[in-house]
Amino acid sequence: MTAVVMAKNSNWDPAVSKLISSLKEAESLSDAQEIEFLRSLLESKELNALVNVHSKVAKVGKDDRLAPLLSTSMQVLFEVLELLSTRCHLSPVCKEAFHLFQNPHFQSLLCAHDAIAQKDFYPHLPEIPMEMDEDEETIKIVQLVKSNEPLVGTKLLSFIDFLCNRSSYC
Repeated sequence: MTAVVMAKNSNWDPAVSKLISSLKEAESLSDAQEIEFLRSLLESKELNALVNVHSKVAKVGKDDRLAPLLSTSMQVLFEVLELLSTRCHLSPVCKEAFHLFQNPHFQSLLCAHDAIAQKDFYPHLPEIPMEMDEDEETIKIVQLVKSNEPLVGTKLLSFIDFLCNRSSYC
């Protein structure tokens, strides 16, 4: 059956094909229901499509043409601004470049570029001091990661607004 399914679609990933063929060897080691579940999972078009997408993304990720040349562009910008500050009076082009580079939008663009180039995508918590006095209270640092659902306070305020709209007391 595996060969029939794989013959229908010539885009199967070789790693998935090896996994499917190795299931035959594992049939004696596991429950038949588990083997059938794994076989149906590995033969699914969805998994094969995900593996193909992963392979293509991994191939593009290895392409050096898309890699940033520099991950410290903000530092370079500050050095350029320092050099231009002494030469602004010499040329209107220098003055215009100096004002352009001082623009907060331009600096934010370079800051975003640096964060992506350094693969620094998540916010960081402050460092926890290793040396603590015995008399000090301990502090727990909690990080909230918001999902698609609103926080409880948001739901409560929405409910209060709903009640106020229905009555004349608010």
